[in-house]
Amino acid sequence: MTSLAVARNVLRRILRDGRTVALIVILPLFFVLIYGNSFSGSYSNLRIAIVNEDNGLASVRTMEVGRITLTVDLAAAFVDALDPTVFDIVILDDAEEALALVGEGVWAALVFPKSFSNAVVSEAVRSSGERKVEFEGSSVTILPSEPVAGPLTQLVIDDSNPLVAGAVLAAFNAAFATVLETQQSSVTAESLLDVRRLYEGEIRMLDFTAPGIIGFAMTLITVMLTAMAVVRERTGGTLTRILIAPVSAWQVTLGYTLAFSLIAIFQAAELFLVSLWLFDIRFIGDPGAVILVIVLFAIGLQGIATLISTLAKNEAQAMQFVLFMLIPSIMLSGVFWPLETMPGTMRALSYAIPLTYANAALRKIMLTGHGLGALTFELSILGAIAFVTLFLSVLSMRRQAYTA
Repeated sequence: MTSLAVARNVLRRILRDGRTVALIVILPLFFVLIYGNSFSGSYSNLRIAIVNEDNGLASVRTMEVGRITLTVDLAAAFVDALDPTVFDIVILDDAEEALALVGEGVWAALVFPKSFSNAVVSEAVRSSGERKVEFEGSSVTILPSEPVAGPLTQLVIDDSNPLVAGAVLAAFNAAFATVLETQQSSVTAESLLDVRRLYEGEIRMLDFTAPGIIGFAMTLITVMLTAMAVVRERTGGTLTRILIAPVSAWQVTLGYTLAFSLIAIFQAAELFLVSLWLFDIRFIGDPGAVILVIVLFAIGLQGIATLISTLAKNEAQAMQFVLFMLIPSIMLSGVFWPLETMPGTMRALSYAIPLTYANAALRKIMLTGHGLGALTFELSILGAIAFVTLFLSVLSMRRQAYTA
């Protein structure tokens, strides 16, 4: 009975705090909604470049009238077979230009040679034998001919994201299969595609997820540690005593930022070194660029944690508010599954998450070796987040000193 009385008193105290009750009810629903919506989408808006040099003609031998030329235009049929909801197709005239764009905002480039239609029809007839077709109002029999010399269809894929690369290749194979069905043969897409992966398949799923996992570990530790420490010092009266002294809110905030940012940087260094040593994760970029990303990211996290502490009356509430940040961070920042698979609403939310930009920047450095010039957007966003949250932290710090 004593235990029941203790439980009743605990529940009574919790239920008297409307903010805690709201968090208990809303947090599970928030988790389920984020989880369900982040998985409910499919790939969309994958930018690819296509160069179509195919003349759309096929020269074949016939039993009745000798060699004839058919108009089949199979390259154009392939482009039409691509799903427009999945791909954002850019048609270019220069093959070198298209191939150079792979990895620079384009996931894949496909170059159809001039003889593409001719090669497909030739291979189709050789694999399936004689075939009847209509030519100038008459039925003629196409005869197998010698293999056509010439380049295969060239496909270059950005495989820095193995999930997207696999989806692109699967979609291309499906489109080729649709076109090849019209030729009634056993020719496969693989026999026509000369596939080259930009990073030669060296990027493993472990390499792909490692930058995001390190960033999430920083988010988890920094935000939780900072928020709970500030709440503890506020409720214990320490923060009030500090601000009563001849110390400005700006100096106090800067002190907290420096302390917790140094802790976050130390933890990030530890995570990187252990990951490199134990799992040999891919790291081909500039360590200085990684340090810059980590510093800006850590300052922003510290500022966010200070703002979270403003909302919490105690450490338990601080922990629950932290979870509201951590759940979207792990699910919507592209750590495990690409942003390209998320519905538009969820993708829009991902752009409000600092880890989205830290993850993208670290992947560019570690996986592809990009320098600071390629990180302008991500560094600008992380810098803006750090500045804004630091400024708001100064305002909230003085307020917290008098709300203990």
